[in-house]
Amino acid sequence: MADIRVAHRYAASLMRLAIEQNKLESVFRDMEQLGLAITNSRELLVMFRSPVTRPESKIAVVDALFTGQADPLTSGFIRLVIKKRRESVIPGMVQSFSRMYRVHKGIVRARLETAVPWPQSLVEEVTGILAQQTGMAVDLSTSINASLMAGFVIQVEDKRYERSVARSLQEIKQLFSDNPYIKKY
Repeated sequence: MADIRVAHRYAASLMRLAIEQNKLESVFRDMEQLGLAITNSRELLVMFRSPVTRPESKIAVVDALFTGQADPLTSGFIRLVIKKRRESVIPGMVQSFSRMYRVHKGIVRARLETAVPWPQSLVEEVTGILAQQTGMAVDLSTSINASLMAGFVIQVEDKRYERSVARSLQEIKQLFSDNPYIKKY
């Protein structure tokens, strides 16, 4: 719990700095790149969390990762976090920064899961409906899940809307398994 708070505070500090220096977009791109690197490389995640690895080595890895690509504000801030021996919160800081950025820009993330691929026009219509419902811009990602059989599942932040054959069959099965004629003691 304490690590989450620390990660959030560091992310908020970076957000304020990026806004003050008009570098929010470039810092966001850098943080997304760092988050992608952490997601794709278990070794990088382990390195950040390892108390055995020296801070100088961690800074060298971050410098190699961002060589010539990152905004000096981002790379300097990451170096500062490592020097303060708080590198274990960097993965959480990346997630917090991403959430804060979306809130600042008025963007909501949504996920559409369907049994078969939908035409782009239908996906755009769903995006429009979600934008109208949330009052925010929608960043919609789509995926295919054949186990739904037919229908869809939409997840917007912590809300889930499910209209699939698999869910309907599950509900019917539950209704049949509850026999009202058998007493429950």
